[in-house]
Amino acid sequence: MAAEVPMFQHNIKQANQLMRSAIPLMVKLDIPPTPYNYGIWYEYASNRNPKLNQVVDRTLRRFGGLPAFVSRELFHEYLLPEEFQQADRQGTALKNLTTNLETDTTQVSNELQKLSNTLKRSKKALTNLDDPKQLERLALVLEQGAFKANQAIEHFSQSLQAVQEELASLRSELSHVKKNGELDALTLLANEKGFERALFSMLPHAEDDLTLLLIDIDDLGGINQEYGNKVGTSLIRYIAKLLLSSLPEQSFLARLNGGRFAILLNETELSMATQLAESLRQEVAAQKIRYKNTKMLLRPVSISIGVATLFGDESPTELVERAQHYLLYAKHSGKNQIAHHE
Repeated sequence: MAAEVPMFQHNIKQANQLMRSAIPLMVKLDIPPTPYNYGIWYEYASNRNPKLNQVVDRTLRRFGGLPAFVSRELFHEYLLPEEFQQADRQGTALKNLTTNLETDTTQVSNELQKLSNTLKRSKKALTNLDDPKQLERLALVLEQGAFKANQAIEHFSQSLQAVQEELASLRSELSHVKKNGELDALTLLANEKGFERALFSMLPHAEDDLTLLLIDIDDLGGINQEYGNKVGTSLIRYIAKLLLSSLPEQSFLARLNGGRFAILLNETELSMATQLAESLRQEVAAQKIRYKNTKMLLRPVSISIGVATLFGDESPTELVERAQHYLLYAKHSGKNQIAHHE
């Protein structure tokens, strides 16, 4: 039903004419008749969204078709902008929720501490108290303290329930990603399939400012032999977290295989990308890494990086192949360095 949204902006006669124009286009280009594709090609045939038409044309030139996940991205961006922004809003809402929960935790802790102090003072006062009026005042103080603590606990309980609901939703999303096979179980980053999806979805929008960094942990095989595979596995996780913490916005990180990672930098020219690559290389080289189980200090760890920025109408395969070429050059040149097009 989602694909019918733009059709409401035309009358039935116009909608039928546009659909008769869109369907032959889909047949000619072998576009599957999914709701996303119907929506996109209906809009394309209407010719009222030049930006969408431009992106579709560029995608067709590069890929010879419109991959399903690209259709989905285009549909959400150009046909359902409000819904497309919900993910950001949900993330912000969850951030606010955790902040509020932290505040509520402090509040309930304070109220319980106050009640505890009141109880201690009351217990001490009761040892030599025989005036009925004083007893009444003391009972009132205790009642007020218990009421405030109870209010704080109830409010905290509501906040906790809201967080649990959000976490359940996130777990559901994570489960969905796992089922789609786009998650690397070792690092919880995107895997090679997830990387390919991100690359294909970014490319139609890129204009010579999409850069790929291919990163490989130097001599991971030697590290596995020297310290054992468990240490090598822990090192991969460690480097994954280090890379993730050092990335700018508008970037995407995936683990491809072994100790190899891929970073996609959107709206980033080669000069800026090489600066980031060098920064990452230095950051890893400066680490003094201890294996947590034995506390042993590992020998110095380094990475090699191949950097490639999109050329013209270059295909995804060509971009990856160039980055691989530069990565191999860095490896053969002595490792612990970056290589890129001059």
